[in-house]
Amino acid sequence: MITKMQVVKENKLKCLFVLLSLALLIVVVTLAASGGGSTDRRQAVIPHEPNAARRAFALLSGIPQHGSILGYRKAPVTLQFFGDLQCEMSRQVMLGALPFLIRHWVRSGKLRIRFRSTETDTKRAGGVLEFREQQSAALAAGRQGKLWSFIDVFYREQGPENTGYVDEAFLNGIAAKAGVEMSQWEEDRDPVPWYGRIEADERLAKTTGVISTPSFLIGPTGGAAWPLRHFALEDSRVFDEAIRELL
Repeated sequence: MITKMQVVKENKLKCLFVLLSLALLIVVVTLAASGGGSTDRRQAVIPHEPNAARRAFALLSGIPQHGSILGYRKAPVTLQFFGDLQCEMSRQVMLGALPFLIRHWVRSGKLRIRFRSTETDTKRAGGVLEFREQQSAALAAGRQGKLWSFIDVFYREQGPENTGYVDEAFLNGIAAKAGVEMSQWEEDRDPVPWYGRIEADERLAKTTGVISTPSFLIGPTGGAAWPLRHFALEDSRVFDEAIRELL
């Protein structure tokens, strides 16, 4: 005969089993959602911009690119852009004030812009190794005259800061959209040969007082350059005034 005590024990065991099952289900769902830093999670949080490649092509088409320099070699004014590809404010200036400068001053042959690698926000994501990987990928695109195409698409496809979203799949996708020849780019993007170039940019940043990104130096091409102060991320007026003074 089943006693009342046995029934109570069986009911307790059933309740315990249900609670353990629910707890296990919650753990599984949580792990699936977080992905432990998986590619699926990164892809879910990266706000891809529609037509990023087409927009970059429209902005830069027909303008010479020489390594990290955008514009004509004989342009009388040089603007140096210190940026980290994972910096949100660098993205804002790249998609805000700089397109006007590119359309108005660079296309007309009066200004050239040089991109300088400077680690800021990537330091809180994947650190120096991730920074070198992404900057080397951009510099390798520069071997094909596509560095500015690469960084323009990168900024348009930029993910949330400090999430470590920059992996092989991400960089390959950016390169493909930037129009680089992939097999040559893969050969050229080994970070080690680019260390000297990246470190030289960072030394220049330190000696000129650049402590954040985006930052800019401006001056006559081939001459002394000085920091550009109080510029706006989406308004080109401070840049315009400095360029006019040098012309």
